[in-house]
Amino acid sequence: MTGAGRAVREGAPGRVEVEAQSVNHRFLKVGVRAHGPLPPLDGLAEEAARACLARGHVSLTVRFTPAVEGGGAAPLDAQLFAAAVERLTRLAALHALEPPTLADVLMVPGVLAPPPPAAPDSPLAALAREAIGAALADLVDSRAREGARLVAELGRLLDEIAEHTARAAALAADAPRRAAERLRQRMGALLEAAGLRADPAALAHEAALAADRGDVREEVARLEAHVAHARELLAAGEAPGRRLDFLAQEFAREANTLSAKAAEWELGRLALDLKTAVERLREQVQNLE
Repeated sequence: MTGAGRAVREGAPGRVEVEAQSVNHRFLKVGVRAHGPLPPLDGLAEEAARACLARGHVSLTVRFTPAVEGGGAAPLDAQLFAAAVERLTRLAALHALEPPTLADVLMVPGVLAPPPPAAPDSPLAALAREAIGAALADLVDSRAREGARLVAELGRLLDEIAEHTARAAALAADAPRRAAERLRQRMGALLEAAGLRADPAALAHEAALAADRGDVREEVARLEAHVAHARELLAAGEAPGRRLDFLAQEFAREANTLSAKAAEWELGRLALDLKTAVERLREQVQNLE
């Protein structure tokens, strides 16, 4: 499920800003990008995310601004700095280029050594933990608002599927008899054209087979059960996304079977409308936690 959250916490070490974003994913996956001498945050973020989320690809961006200007600046290696100035100046003169600037020198690897990360039990680590928790809480609220809109859309799609299923049930009630009657008429016409006499027992047997092949009442009954189950899962409101994902696959299976069995134009068109609604349901279910 998509969503976004943000939190800022300030303390003695400085200011920690966390931005949290989530996109659709079958499972929970957490990634962290840290800017500044922060402690290792991957395990902390994973634990905090699993405490409040079940699915989604969650990305956390953590930025630290030290309280004292220059407090988080990288220390300068004076010896490497001098060596870099000499080397760059020599190369510039050799190739008739402009003399190196301060920015050119500072970009040489090793001239600026990044500060060591804070310890896991440091005040900065505690500040980062608090900011991450607050950002994830904001993300959960955002996903809840998105989820409410999504549940309403899923309810509308289930109503549409239920309507198509009810129409299919009405057509299926008399479909076997109509299929058998069509076969009798066609067989009778062919035999009459060939000057042959129909065997009533054989004709009845073939008619029964045709009626069975076109009987979609089992598929209709299972679709009705799936609609009821899906509504129960939505009403329960306990992260039904994965279970609805599996149920949507069952919807698709029954709709495909109904379409394959449809021997009449009206039922075939209805099966196509049903498959379209089921596909939209499957797409939306992917967004639900």
